[in-house]
Amino acid sequence: MHMNSINNVLSRIEPYGLKDLKDANLMDRVDSKFIVPLSNLAGILDELQGSYRVLEINGNRVSNYTNQYYDTQPLKFYHDHHDGNLNRFKVRHRQYVDTKTSFLEIKHKDDEGRTNKTRINITKEQLHNTEALDFVLDSVGIPMEDMNISQYSGYQRIALANEATAERLTIDFNLWYALETEEKIKLPNICILELKQAKKSTDSPFYSLKDSANILPLSFSKYCIGCALLYKDNLKSDRFTSTLNKLNDMLQQNNPLNANLAIS
Repeated sequence: MHMNSINNVLSRIEPYGLKDLKDANLMDRVDSKFIVPLSNLAGILDELQGSYRVLEINGNRVSNYTNQYYDTQPLKFYHDHHDGNLNRFKVRHRQYVDTKTSFLEIKHKDDEGRTNKTRINITKEQLHNTEALDFVLDSVGIPMEDMNISQYSGYQRIALANEATAERLTIDFNLWYALETEEKIKLPNICILELKQAKKSTDSPFYSLKDSANILPLSFSKYCIGCALLYKDNLKSDRFTSTLNKLNDMLQQNNPLNANLAIS
């Protein structure tokens, strides 16, 4: 039901391709995150359509991503984020399902709170070759051999861009998380919006809409929230309690018949 309305609005937004971005590519950026019910998304997109273009791949304007994240046995990358440490990392192998491409990606949050993303084109079968191992060791300072798969995850994404303001707005929904031997934890009917800018500024088409569209700011790391949900009582998650409570409230409001979605 929601997707019909969303696709209808997306069809009216001017598209861009993967090679079109210049100023809005933003591999070095600052991020601001927000949450809204999926039921509100079509209206938000309708308001934004004159200000952003939408990524289109092979005729599709909704993309599919799957990830497998790597961490040390004590989940150092998770704990660095939980404890508020800067100079922290996330290591993942991401499959861009629609383009049939995959990358080994490293996200680094530096001392100034900027996010820097680097990546190399690597298949799952190549994850332990010399190029991949050297890339991780040189970037993170920890051998990949000392890491394990800590989480599987995926979602669908709408990617908007505005070259004039050098920003991107990604909208992720239908999030799921899993460990290898367990069922998926699903977060339906919510969207995580992430505004990516060269430097943080409220002089943005998105910010002019935010306050009137019930778009709530939220500190949200998809990796860390996934770990908090998957490992539950075995993992310290105090820093994310407020986010987990807000997420749980929104899930319950939008899925009143599904009590098993409670995650707090």
